[in-house]
Amino acid sequence: MSEPTASPKFFESLRNLTGSLVAMVQTRLELASVELAEERTRLMKVGLLACFGLVFFGLALLTLTALIAILFWDTYRWQALTGLTLVYLLLCAGCLAFARHLVRNAPPLFEATLAEIDKDREILRR
Repeated sequence: MSEPTASPKFFESLRNLTGSLVAMVQTRLELASVELAEERTRLMKVGLLACFGLVFFGLALLTLTALIAILFWDTYRWQALTGLTLVYLLLCAGCLAFARHLVRNAPPLFEATLAEIDKDREILRR
């Protein structure tokens, strides 16, 4: 009896399928790296702008505090400074709550890559 051997066409088809899968994975990895680079650039810009904004905001608050302290120095200095401290603490709490909201509701990382992989999976199931 002769043993069944795989035909050359089967191996060619298998090689083509493997090549297609490797190309598909490579494309998805390239997309993921582009998305990661874009996100890194965006975060660096946001971080730098936030730092500059915080420095200027701090200078403005310091100047405002000094102005109010000078205006109320003879009459209500400790009350004015206490009021400003409470206002600053409330503003700080609001900013932290908003930042927490932004972090919790951020879109998932690699959203486009994951969508493409889902499409690929659906195509391969057919």
